[in-house]
Amino acid sequence: MSLLTVLWVLPLAGAAACLFAGRFGRLHARAAALAASAAFFGVSLAVLRPFWAGSGVGVYAVGGSPWAFGISYSLAADGLSAALIVLTSFLNLVCVAASWELEVSGAYWANFLALSSALTGVFLARDLFLFYVFWEATLIPMFFIIGLWGSDNRRHAAMKFFLFTFAGSVFMLLALIALVVAKHSQTGFWTWSLEGLKGAPVGAAGPWIFLGLLLGFGVKIPVVPLHTWLPDAHTEAPAAGSVMLAGVMLKMGLYGLIRVALPLFPRFAQTWAPWMAGVAALGAVYGALCAMAQTDLKRLVAYSSIAHLGFCLLGVVSGAAQGVVGGSLQMINHGITTGALFLMVGFLYERAHKRGLSDFGGLAERAPSLAFFFGFSILASIGLPGLNGFVGEFMCLSGIAHSPISYLSLPVFVVAGVVGVTLAAAYALPAYQAVFWAPEGAGSVSDHVTDLTLREKGILWVLCALMLWIGLAPASWVALLAPSLRGLAP
Repeated sequence: MSLLTVLWVLPLAGAAACLFAGRFGRLHARAAALAASAAFFGVSLAVLRPFWAGSGVGVYAVGGSPWAFGISYSLAADGLSAALIVLTSFLNLVCVAASWELEVSGAYWANFLALSSALTGVFLARDLFLFYVFWEATLIPMFFIIGLWGSDNRRHAAMKFFLFTFAGSVFMLLALIALVVAKHSQTGFWTWSLEGLKGAPVGAAGPWIFLGLLLGFGVKIPVVPLHTWLPDAHTEAPAAGSVMLAGVMLKMGLYGLIRVALPLFPRFAQTWAPWMAGVAALGAVYGALCAMAQTDLKRLVAYSSIAHLGFCLLGVVSGAAQGVVGGSLQMINHGITTGALFLMVGFLYERAHKRGLSDFGGLAERAPSLAFFFGFSILASIGLPGLNGFVGEFMCLSGIAHSPISYLSLPVFVVAGVVGVTLAAAYALPAYQAVFWAPEGAGSVSDHVTDLTLREKGILWVLCALMLWIGLAPASWVALLAPSLRGLAP
């Protein structure tokens, strides 16, 4: 069995082990989840190592003879996919550690591992039918994570999440089928290979195929106005579910755009780039404005994700090398920073069973460690120089400002990005002040909040160390991602 196959099979086997171990008690299921997650993380690091060492692109690849209608078991890894897989395995391990004290069944841990398996398959697949199967498989465990272990309105949020994302996937599937049929009409052979489908004669159907892909990926990013499922899903999901949703699942849309839509349709990508950049800029500003209006801390972080992913999209569609790499790096940054914020909101909720900004006050005195880590993560999120958020946002704005595509270098896009950065500080810092530094109000539940445990501090130290590492030494991360993105920029 190849290393790439082991990557997605291992967490799936771990999910089965959790279900089996759960028959002997919750402690056994939890131990199985930890062992499987640690092994998954270790294997993902082994795959990342050659790319980190700069030995080239496409070091790992698995291919087989085509099955019916040209479908084949084809996997490959490059710097981008390896980085996202490590992010997946790392956040999965973080979720297990953060949920360690929860009294949950083996099915809880099994769903997280099954989700990680499907996400890994998405990042590895080079056959588009296989890509679609893994893509759809991610919906099932997240549906159960929200619907079974979420908050009061969890069923509504889970159904809304499923319907929105499944509807987007239908458009994507129709577009892929049309592309495959077009290629078959040219060559007489069926293929779903990503490389084999390049240059397919799409004719007048080309714009519709490209639009179908954009809709499928856009729902997952999510772009405005296809975003309405996200705040509800985040609000009702358990803290660990929000970490995986924001940290990795939202990256599927951008990854699909980078891996599938832009390479297969470079002409349409360039023609439609101003419109895509406009949608990205709208998301960056609109998400920040919505975050400013929130009184629930978790919904505030959820809307901030829409704003941050607008920045990622802005860089990816810029057509400039620094923008494309910056947008990809910002995907990693967002997963780490927002994952930390969702974890800490979860820690607060476990202690006080409240999330409103007005429910707290003066927490800096009662929980100084929580105040430090939350403030550190907030500063990384708003792009303080020296932390990871600054590097990605700067490269995205630089990419737009120096875009080789006509109209993209207009000041309006740069101004929209700068406004988004400014608004990030305008919603994040007042929220932090209200929770940790404002005087305790009459309705405050701050006296129920204790400081972080040693386990929780350890998790957050690792996350904050990553924010600092990327912020101070981004060159190694840029070198990791850049080779796999060269085809998207001149």
